[in-house]
Amino acid sequence: MTFFSARLVLVALLLLPSTAALAALELSTEAFRDVEVVRKDGKKEVKRESVKKVVPGQEVIYVITYRNTGKEPAAGVVINNPVPAEMAYQSGSAQGLGSRVDVSVDGGKTFGALEALKVTGKDGNPRAAEAADVTGLRWTLLAPVKASAGGLVTYRARLR
Repeated sequence: MTFFSARLVLVALLLLPSTAALAALELSTEAFRDVEVVRKDGKKEVKRESVKKVVPGQEVIYVITYRNTGKEPAAGVVINNPVPAEMAYQSGSAQGLGSRVDVSVDGGKTFGALEALKVTGKDGNPRAAEAADVTGLRWTLLAPVKASAGGLVTYRARLR
Protein backbone atom coordinates (compact mmCIF):
# COMPACT_ATOMS: atom_id res chain seq x y z
CA MET A 1 0.00 0.00 0.00
CA THR A 2 1.34 3.44 -0.90
CA PHE A 3 0.71 6.63 1.04
CA PHE A 4 0.97 10.09 -0.43
CA SER A 5 2.07 13.16 1.48
CA ALA A 6 -1.20 14.90 0.73
CA ARG A 7 -4.43 12.95 1.39
CA LEU A 8 -7.90 14.32 1.14
CA VAL A 9 -8.84 16.10 4.33
CA LEU A 10 -12.23 17.69 4.66
CA VAL A 11 -12.38 20.94 6.53
CA ALA A 12 -15.37 22.93 7.62
CA LEU A 13 -14.69 26.52 8.54
CA LEU A 14 -17.52 28.03 10.49
CA LEU A 15 -16.34 31.61 10.25
CA LEU A 16 -17.94 34.80 11.39
CA PRO A 17 -19.42 36.58 8.36
CA SER A 18 -17.03 39.53 8.73
CA THR A 19 -13.94 37.31 8.52
CA ALA A 20 -15.10 34.64 6.09
CA ALA A 21 -13.53 36.34 3.09
CA LEU A 22 -10.26 37.09 4.87
CA ALA A 23 -9.50 33.78 6.63
CA ALA A 24 -8.17 30.79 4.70
CA LEU A 25 -6.99 27.50 6.14
CA GLU A 26 -4.37 25.45 4.33
CA LEU A 27 -3.99 21.75 5.21
CA SER A 28 -1.49 19.02 4.49
CA THR A 29 -1.38 15.42 5.63
CA GLU A 30 1.70 13.25 5.98
CA ALA A 31 2.11 9.64 7.07
CA PHE A 32 4.99 8.52 9.30
CA ARG A 33 6.15 5.53 11.28
CA ASP A 34 8.34 5.25 14.36
CA VAL A 35 11.56 3.30 13.82
CA GLU A 36 13.93 2.19 16.57
CA VAL A 37 17.58 2.90 15.75
CA VAL A 38 20.82 2.27 17.63
CA ARG A 39 23.02 5.31 18.02
CA LYS A 40 26.83 5.19 17.80
CA ASP A 41 27.01 5.15 21.60
CA GLY A 42 24.89 1.97 21.62
CA LYS A 43 21.75 3.59 23.03
CA LYS A 44 18.43 3.01 21.30
CA GLU A 45 16.18 5.83 20.23
CA VAL A 46 12.98 6.14 18.25
CA LYS A 47 13.02 8.22 15.08
CA ARG A 48 10.07 9.17 12.94
CA GLU A 49 10.34 8.59 9.19
CA SER A 50 8.02 9.13 6.23
CA VAL A 51 6.01 6.12 5.16
CA LYS A 52 6.22 4.88 1.58
CA LYS A 53 4.80 1.36 2.01
CA VAL A 54 3.04 -0.37 4.87
CA VAL A 55 2.70 -4.06 5.68
CA PRO A 56 -0.25 -5.59 7.58
CA GLY A 57 0.01 -4.94 11.30
CA GLN A 58 2.24 -1.89 10.89
CA GLU A 59 1.24 1.33 12.64
CA VAL A 60 1.07 4.62 10.74
CA ILE A 61 1.12 8.05 12.37
CA TYR A 62 -0.94 10.59 10.45
CA VAL A 63 0.02 14.24 10.95
CA ILE A 64 -2.40 16.86 9.64
CA THR A 65 -0.86 20.33 9.61
CA TYR A 66 -3.04 23.43 9.33
CA ARG A 67 -2.11 27.05 8.74
CA ASN A 68 -4.23 30.18 8.48
CA THR A 69 -3.00 31.89 5.32
CA GLY A 70 -5.60 34.64 5.63
CA LYS A 71 -5.36 38.11 7.11
CA GLU A 72 -7.87 37.55 9.93
CA PRO A 73 -8.25 34.90 12.64
CA ALA A 74 -10.14 31.76 11.56
CA ALA A 75 -12.78 31.01 14.19
CA GLY A 76 -14.85 27.85 14.58
CA VAL A 77 -12.40 25.63 12.73
CA VAL A 78 -13.37 21.97 12.44
CA ILE A 79 -11.07 19.41 10.80
CA ASN A 80 -12.74 16.20 9.59
CA ASN A 81 -10.57 13.33 8.47
CA PRO A 82 -11.74 9.90 7.32
CA VAL A 83 -9.83 6.86 8.57
CA PRO A 84 -8.93 4.77 5.51
CA ALA A 85 -11.02 1.56 5.39
CA GLU A 86 -7.89 -0.61 5.36
CA MET A 87 -6.64 1.02 8.57
CA ALA A 88 -7.77 0.39 12.16
CA TYR A 89 -7.77 3.51 14.35
CA GLN A 90 -5.70 3.09 17.52
CA SER A 91 -7.77 3.92 20.59
CA GLY A 92 -7.01 7.25 22.25
CA SER A 93 -4.33 8.20 19.71
CA ALA A 94 -6.07 11.26 18.23
CA GLN A 95 -4.46 14.41 19.59
CA GLY A 96 -4.50 18.10 18.92
CA LEU A 97 -3.43 20.86 21.27
CA GLY A 98 -6.37 23.14 22.00
CA SER A 99 -8.93 20.91 20.34
CA ARG A 100 -11.81 18.59 21.17
CA VAL A 101 -11.65 15.24 19.39
CA ASP A 102 -14.74 13.28 18.39
CA VAL A 103 -15.01 10.09 16.35
CA SER A 104 -17.49 8.66 13.85
CA VAL A 105 -18.42 5.02 13.35
CA ASP A 106 -20.90 5.65 10.52
CA GLY A 107 -18.79 7.17 7.76
CA GLY A 108 -18.89 10.71 9.15
CA LYS A 109 -22.65 11.11 9.47
CA THR A 110 -22.46 11.56 13.27
CA PHE A 111 -19.62 12.23 15.70
CA GLY A 112 -19.19 11.83 19.45
CA ALA A 113 -17.10 10.24 22.17
CA LEU A 114 -16.26 6.62 21.28
CA GLU A 115 -17.70 5.31 24.54
CA ALA A 116 -21.07 6.92 23.71
CA LEU A 117 -21.41 5.40 20.23
CA LYS A 118 -23.07 2.15 19.17
CA VAL A 119 -22.72 -0.06 16.10
CA THR A 120 -24.63 -3.08 14.88
CA GLY A 121 -22.85 -6.29 15.83
CA LYS A 122 -22.50 -9.41 13.66
CA ASP A 123 -25.55 -10.82 15.42
CA GLY A 124 -27.63 -7.82 14.32
CA ASN A 125 -27.86 -6.35 17.82
CA PRO A 126 -26.42 -2.99 18.91
CA ARG A 127 -23.10 -3.09 20.74
CA ALA A 128 -20.68 -0.54 22.12
CA ALA A 129 -18.40 0.88 19.43
CA GLU A 130 -14.70 0.00 19.58
CA ALA A 131 -11.63 1.74 18.17
CA ALA A 132 -11.59 -0.63 15.16
CA ASP A 133 -15.10 0.66 14.25
CA VAL A 134 -13.92 4.27 13.86
CA THR A 135 -14.39 5.56 10.30
CA GLY A 136 -13.62 9.23 10.85
CA LEU A 137 -12.14 11.75 13.25
CA ARG A 138 -13.13 15.34 13.97
CA TRP A 139 -11.00 17.95 15.72
CA THR A 140 -12.84 21.11 16.82
CA LEU A 141 -10.34 23.88 17.53
CA LEU A 142 -11.34 25.63 20.74
CA ALA A 143 -9.76 28.98 19.88
CA PRO A 144 -9.47 30.94 16.63
CA VAL A 145 -6.35 30.33 14.53
CA LYS A 146 -4.56 33.66 14.26
CA ALA A 147 -3.49 34.98 10.87
CA SER A 148 -0.24 33.28 9.74
CA ALA A 149 -0.47 30.83 12.65
CA GLY A 150 -1.06 27.11 12.53
CA GLY A 151 -0.73 23.82 14.31
CA LEU A 152 -1.19 20.13 13.88
CA VAL A 153 -3.43 17.25 14.83
CA THR A 154 -2.46 13.58 14.78
CA TYR A 155 -3.73 10.04 15.04
CA ARG A 156 -2.41 6.52 14.73
CA ALA A 157 -3.85 3.64 12.76
CA ARG A 158 -2.72 0.09 12.02
CA LEU A 159 -2.97 -1.62 8.62
CA ARG A 160 -5.54 -4.42 8.95
